[in-house]
Amino acid sequence: MLEQFKGFIGYTEEEFKDLWEKAIIVVDTNILINFYKYTSKESTKSLLDILKKLKVNERLWIPHQVALEYFFNYEDNMYKQKEGYDLLEKDLRKLKEEAKKTLGKVKSKHPYIMTEKYEFFIDDMEQSNKKLQEMIEGEIGELPNSNTIQQDLLDLLDGIVGEPYSQEKINAIEKEGKERYQHNIPPGFKDKTDDKQVYRTYGDFRYQQLYGDLIVWNQLIDKAKTEENPKPIIYITEDRKEDWWEIHGGKIKRPHPQLIQEFLNKTQQKFYMYRTDNFVRKAIEYLGYGVTEEQAQKVTIEIENIRKYEDNENKLKIKKASALNKVADYLSEDERNVFYQRVNQSNHLELDSSTANFKYSQAIQWAYKNALPRVEKKYQDLVILLSTLNEEKGHLGQHFYNALPEDAVERAFELLEEIPNIKSTIDFYGAFPDGHI
Repeated sequence: MLEQFKGFIGYTEEEFKDLWEKAIIVVDTNILINFYKYTSKESTKSLLDILKKLKVNERLWIPHQVALEYFFNYEDNMYKQKEGYDLLEKDLRKLKEEAKKTLGKVKSKHPYIMTEKYEFFIDDMEQSNKKLQEMIEGEIGELPNSNTIQQDLLDLLDGIVGEPYSQEKINAIEKEGKERYQHNIPPGFKDKTDDKQVYRTYGDFRYQQLYGDLIVWNQLIDKAKTEENPKPIIYITEDRKEDWWEIHGGKIKRPHPQLIQEFLNKTQQKFYMYRTDNFVRKAIEYLGYGVTEEQAQKVTIEIENIRKYEDNENKLKIKKASALNKVADYLSEDERNVFYQRVNQSNHLELDSSTANFKYSQAIQWAYKNALPRVEKKYQDLVILLSTLNEEKGHLGQHFYNALPEDAVERAFELLEEIPNIKSTIDFYGAFPDGHI
């Protein structure tokens, strides 16, 4: 009787022990992709060693959908760590060029100032740049090698990836998904709020990204059902949405009860999930794998840093959407009408949620790109005005502009964020030209 409520009741310690002794371990795409984001070779090795041992013991399995998503995405992530260091070096080196421009500008406008006396500053920055380059080259040298990781993961995946579904099966899952997502049945229903309306095609089939998680879920269930010797499954994922987990107060409490119960009902097997750091610790506890506490702690620190970065990216995405009123102010009347028309179209009642959100995102990007020339002109006009009040502050404002990203949406967004700040600075120096209160 109580088996009908296993999702709520959870497992006893004995059941957890039995689960870890028998379960097939399955990793999500994000676990594989994160190997390219670790900055510590030791952390990379600790987790990879655990997965290799599981494979040797015939306890590791990868759903075809997980592997497919990995191959679609890994190249965009292979050099993320190095890109960060390259950006750091590039932007810091700009400081020397800006300093040279400043000396040249002062010499031109104020020839009575002996700027030659201040060229030591340029020399000092040149020495600093050499030290900077050495440090960055050293740290890049300590990063895990992306090509080695790529090969290690290819070796890991070889022989343990499941078979793909037929197009007929995918069509059936997508049809079922529409019904499930309308009623918020996990997993995957939170993806209807993301831009996943796009289809992907590979081999003999195509699928809608919106239903990627549901395809994985079906492959997990089929794996447990079709095994000659049925086994439970432990799923490792860095997904933290509430279509996989039960969340209270913004914190993950446990796997979504509906998932545990559905898996049990359809397979008569147990199902459980962990995120990376908890998985490593449980592998030590239940499997006795040779990972030290210090190594486990390093993995925890690494994964927390990755999570913080991704959380910041998600917050930035939300912030961009909230800045729409600012963007509209920089559109012409005709552009504004088109923009509001596109937004209204995204709210059409006949659209499903995924299509609506995709259209809304497209409208936002259109607005940012069209507003950019006027946003840039407004910012430059403010910098010129600020320079008449305080040359140093005006110079900093220009430096901010010179360091903007090339992407039109990112560029417009950062300028819109900075314009209120530069206006406040102008108001201050306009009221107190000498900077005194």
